Amino acid sequence: MVLEMKVISIRLPDWMLELIDQLCMKGIFISRSEFIRYAIRSALKKYEKELYDIKTSEAKLKRIAWKIEDEL
Repeated sequence: MVLEMKVISIRLPDWMLELIDQLCMKGIFISRSEFIRYAIRSALKKYEKELYDIKTSEAKLKRIAWKIEDEL
């Protein structure tokens, strides 16, 4: 399953970039982008109940999509 991705620009302080780069150098993440996608996914999962009524089909599909993406 290939997801279309959009390019966005963000501003981060140097210390955050340095920490992200350290994780990339250690091989934990392959790139800054991968880390940022992971962090955003984690935040979205944390607030899933606030975003969606978890009984809806749409919410179930999103949870399945997140699970598949986590496995990639």
